[in-house]
Amino acid sequence: AAADLEPRDAELFEALRAWRASEAREQGVPAYIVFGDATLRAVAVRRPAAIGELDGISGIGAKKLDAYGEALVRVVAEHAG
Repeated sequence: AAADLEPRDAELFEALRAWRASEAREQGVPAYIVFGDATLRAVAVRRPAAIGELDGISGIGAKKLDAYGEALVRVVAEHAG
């Protein structure tokens, strides 16, 4: 899934997938319920630095933005460089 990404984007994508797996486990839901791979791939490429920058990414509606926006931006910030 990460093969079509630049190496630094692929690294972030894998970090986002790990975060998603942990989040899904905590909630007792399948990972795809949190976010699909296509959404995480878009986040990895865009590298949003603020919650507002998540707006417009397919798969991130208002509810998911409220629930996960801060966490997504935090994972991106941890892998900035």
